[in-house]
Amino acid sequence: MKRGFASHAEDAVLAGITVAGLVLFFAPLLLGSRFPQAVLLFSALVAVSALVVLGVAVQTHRLSTRLLAVLAALVAVDAVMRLVIVVGLLGFSPIFFLIIAGGFAMGPSFGFAGGALTLLLSAVLTAGLGPWLPYQMLAAGWVGMGAGYLGRLTGRSTSRFTIGLLAIYGAAAGLAYGLVLDLWEWPLLLNPAASTLSWAPGLGLGALARRFAGFYLTTSLVYDAFRAVGNLVLIAALGAPVVVALNRFRRRFLVQWSVHEPVRAVSTVNISTDVGTPA
Repeated sequence: MKRGFASHAEDAVLAGITVAGLVLFFAPLLLGSRFPQAVLLFSALVAVSALVVLGVAVQTHRLSTRLLAVLAALVAVDAVMRLVIVVGLLGFSPIFFLIIAGGFAMGPSFGFAGGALTLLLSAVLTAGLGPWLPYQMLAAGWVGMGAGYLGRLTGRSTSRFTIGLLAIYGAAAGLAYGLVLDLWEWPLLLNPAASTLSWAPGLGLGALARRFAGFYLTTSLVYDAFRAVGNLVLIAALGAPVVVALNRFRRRFLVQWSVHEPVRAVSTVNISTDVGTPA
């Protein structure tokens, strides 16, 4: 029963954050440049959401305080890695490898927080604060969260088949990350009258979908494909040993103590028949 409550509590919080995040991504499609770009507010809300998710996971024994130290180390390493390789190779950045591996081994809450906080810290280190930051944090958080659910479904196995699935997930996540960021940026990027691929107010859903598909195919697909292939190759090559190491940390640091009531020994007293009762 406690296990089920832990899973439902964690899933409910992540679902609520996801719904709110989707509103943040889709609102510019309706309002265009009129949608406020409150960078500090939105970034702070995403960061607080990540901390809330971690708090729920710790309280429901999905994570422990020691595993939070592992998370901090991974976030720091990933942020420094992005500091060294800011742009990456035509869209590929190695930071997604640890986000995906960490989420897979540690769970969806760990993965969401790892992705969101990595992008926040790396933005601070690289002076990359801008209207794109909260959207990058959310998208990277979703990448780690999805890896966490995949790990839950597969029992965090490190078999070749499962690591192959994780590599395919990494490729799909690389494409999805770029696509959702374009979804936010598209209404703000081009003048509505610039081309037939631009966002324009008042368009129906079908027209918006056709224009966005054309925009994405011509401007972003190749760039995102490098990220997808890079994720796939890196996970296929290094995923198994890294997940094995993280699984070892999880088994060692996620110890659940339980207190059992002492068992009282019941002793039977045999009274000898030789003992008489005083008259």
